[in-house]
Amino acid sequence: MFRIFFSDRLNLVVIYHFDAFVGAEAITACKELLADARFTKKHVVLEDMRSVTSMSLYDTDWAFGRQAHEDLRAFLSLRSAQLFEIGNPINDIHNERLARLTKYEPNPNQLRTLSLSEAAGWLGLDEKDIASFIWQNL
Repeated sequence: MFRIFFSDRLNLVVIYHFDAFVGAEAITACKELLADARFTKKHVVLEDMRSVTSMSLYDTDWAFGRQAHEDLRAFLSLRSAQLFEIGNPINDIHNERLARLTKYEPNPNQLRTLSLSEAAGWLGLDEKDIASFIWQNL
C-alpha cells in the first residue's frame, strides 16, 4: 500500500509505502504521481520504503519491465531517492526486483539508501525538513 504527499514549499513528493508491497506497487504509485495535477518537474521524489513489511518478485519479468519503462519514461528524469530501513528483510527482495527491472535501463537519477541524511543531501533538501514533513503527514 502507498500514499503520496506533496510539499510545494520543499518541491518534494513523498511516496510512502507501508505494509505489504503488492505486485507493481511502485509502478502504480509513479503513474499516479505523474497523472496528479499538483506534480511539476520541479519536484524531487522520496520513496520511503521503511514501513514495508512484505514484498515478492511478482511483476518483475522482462515484458513487464519493458512496459513499465515506457509508461514511466518521464519519471526516470526526476531526481529521486529510495529510503530503506536497516535490517528490513524486504531489502534483499527489493534488490532482486531492482536488478531484474534496471537491466533494461539503469536510472542514474535515483539513489538507494538506508540513510535519511544521505537521501536529503541527494535531493538537495534539509534532513530535518523532510523528517518533519513525513511526520506531519503520517
